[in-house]
Amino acid sequence: MRTKDYDKQHRIKEALIRVTLQEGMSGASISKIAREAGVSPATIYVYYDSKEAMLADIFAEYSHQSYHYLMDRVDPQMAAADLIDAIVRGYYAYSTEHEEVFSFVEQCSRCPTLSEQVSEQECCCEIFDLFHTYQDRGLIRRCSDASLAAVLFAPVRFLANNSCLQAADPDAQLSELVQMLQQLLCRG
Repeated sequence: MRTKDYDKQHRIKEALIRVTLQEGMSGASISKIAREAGVSPATIYVYYDSKEAMLADIFAEYSHQSYHYLMDRVDPQMAAADLIDAIVRGYYAYSTEHEEVFSFVEQCSRCPTLSEQVSEQECCCEIFDLFHTYQDRGLIRRCSDASLAAVLFAPVRFLANNSCLQAADPDAQLSELVQMLQQLLCRG
């Protein structure tokens, strides 16, 4: 049995992302991914049982990564308005600092089979738990996790995915969005 080499596995992940972004999920074959990673197709099967398993595993890993990135930027004691600011700006920063990974996760999230396996609510449960704490303290309005995800993350994705908007002043757009979300979600 072959042993796992984490450098090879990392190259496979990067290759999957690049090939998927160039060719789409259906066009990202094992042979193309292997060629891009500089490994044999058989090497991929050391790490993943199938292309579908590889897509699901890497989608889940990077989905969780983005929310861990956000949690590193918040403090459970910060004011509710500051929490919203940190999450919106953090999510936007992640999208621009990890553009390929962010685009890959976005593409995978639109695939029904993959999105059933990795839901946004599941990935960002720590963020929802934090919001529940703020709701329990009366600092943020009560709403479902699905509504919260829709109003917090979808607008940031829109700004991040629309390069014509990025050419303008992204900080001004983020500030405007933050202010709108603070007015919508914060109590008092």
